Amino acid sequence: MKAVTGLGWGALILTLALAPLLAVDLILIYLLEDTPFRILSTLAMLGCFYLLSTILSLFVDALTGTLRSFVHANVPRLLDTILHGTVSGISLYVVLTHFPSIDISTLTVMAIVFVHLLGASCWLNRESSKEKTPLELDSIDQQIIHLLRTETIVSCVERIQHDYPDLPKRDVLKRVKRISQSNKVTEPFHGR
Repeated sequence: MKAVTGLGWGALILTLALAPLLAVDLILIYLLEDTPFRILSTLAMLGCFYLLSTILSLFVDALTGTLRSFVHANVPRLLDTILHGTVSGISLYVVLTHFPSIDISTLTVMAIVFVHLLGASCWLNRESSKEKTPLELDSIDQQIIHLLRTETIVSCVERIQHDYPDLPKRDVLKRVKRISQSNKVTEPFHGR
């Protein structure tokens, strides 16, 4: 009984998450189609479309992620966007062949695919901006940056070890090395 309740909550959350996209698609169909449409069969068709498109999009994301990791090259996000648009178009075409009672014009299909392409592009841009934002520096890293401005790397390591005795020396060395290389901090010049 609890599994059914959990599935009910999951379905409700998924419905609320997809409600704006569903509303946009219904408005597009309403505005671009001259003939009246059955709301329940259209909702069923759109639900199947979202399900198939999501499954295929997960496959495409896995494929491009694997490609990125094996090639060690930066695959452009434009390729991801094009692949997601292609997946949306194919998914909508497949679903429409299984719902012969729903007759949607090519213009409406293109508009729906464009909206999904735009949504995928915004989602991918948001994901890539998350990847590009650097992690916040903790207090130890900030102290290392401050110390490297006035002290040598060796004395900086010694001071951090003194201030944080529980921190292993290897971790301190890695932090100091990473920060000194990323900030290109050079050791201060001490006269001869």
